[in-house]
Amino acid sequence: MKDLFVIQKAVISMSIFKKCPFYRDSGNLSTGKGLGNCDLCGDQAICEGDIQFCDKPDILRKHLSDQKKNEVRKKKEEEAEKKRPSQYKVLVVDDEEHMRQLIVGILSLKGHQCITASNGMEALNKIIQNKFDAVIADIIMPQMDGITLTKELLSLYPNLPVLIMTGYSKDYPTELAIAAGARDFIGKPFSIDEFILRFDKVMSEQEILSQTEVKQTEMFLRLHPESLR
Repeated sequence: MKDLFVIQKAVISMSIFKKCPFYRDSGNLSTGKGLGNCDLCGDQAICEGDIQFCDKPDILRKHLSDQKKNEVRKKKEEEAEKKRPSQYKVLVVDDEEHMRQLIVGILSLKGHQCITASNGMEALNKIIQNKFDAVIADIIMPQMDGITLTKELLSLYPNLPVLIMTGYSKDYPTELAIAAGARDFIGKPFSIDEFILRFDKVMSEQEILSQTEVKQTEMFLRLHPESLR
């Protein structure tokens, strides 16, 4: 509602001052006083920037309205980006050392901190001793597979984002990972770009979820101040 008010105000302001932001005076044209160019429609204009004489007022108002909406959206995105943590602490779980090193290398270049575990049992011990922002785990591992690990992790930390890595296996279909609570999965082998895309997607969704929970908590406290006593 507030954004709509800002847009309406901008359109009203344009009407009051009667200055069109799309009009350009063309001093190098010797075709007569007042003749210029309209950046909106790409044609010549004789309005001198006065919107009273615009022959396409509906298009002008719509364009200005859309422009303002985009500015508001961009500002919100920039504010959200500023609030987003610059790095995450990630637990990487895989029984293959080269795969652990690969993922650690990728995430480290993006500024994230990584701790590794070679199996599910080791991962559970480390999750209790440390606070992690996310877990990346292979699906097929000795002692405890990625599906069981995901269930165990989420029983301890229900909102912890888990990204499962999986090769093709009829015994471990990707549907099982999602059903267990994993936020997403990525198939092996994968490219660096695909991995970063999947990881960023999971963390972006986690940030939105966290912000929503904060707002819900604040609203609850406003409606029920007695809960603070």
